Amino acid sequence: MEMTLSRKVLNIAGILDYIAGGFTFLLGAVIAGAGVLAMNNPEFAQDMPTDLGVFTVLIIGIALAAGALLTMIYAHLERAAAKNPAKIMPVWVLSILSVLLNIGNLIHNLMMHVAIAEMGSCFTGLAISILMLIIANNIKKEAGR
Repeated sequence: MEMTLSRKVLNIAGILDYIAGGFTFLLGAVIAGAGVLAMNNPEFAQDMPTDLGVFTVLIIGIALAAGALLTMIYAHLERAAAKNPAKIMPVWVLSILSVLLNIGNLIHNLMMHVAIAEMGSCFTGLAISILMLIIANNIKKEAGR
């Protein structure tokens, strides 16, 4: 069976998410490692005002690595749905959630009076989320769900 354009795009998005997730996981591991190194060797953390800064670095590294793992799980779901349209529902639900979270982020930034010129990432994230929702919806229709 020939892959439709939506399924090809979803497959490519899955591959890109695997790559981004892998690099982000490595970055999170390096940051967490820096936090552990700073906790064990106080001379590395001399410029930090308190020990709380060292724990913050560790927590940020762990959170970044955890987020990367979620990205790779999403990439797996995307690739599975691209190969078998019957598996599109998790991607479709997560796409709706992504659109809603990006709208919430945009509203929050507008309420905080962030300049429109500085909200490029908000608009880009919302556009990508909407595109992924359209693609997931096309595959959902293809699967007859």
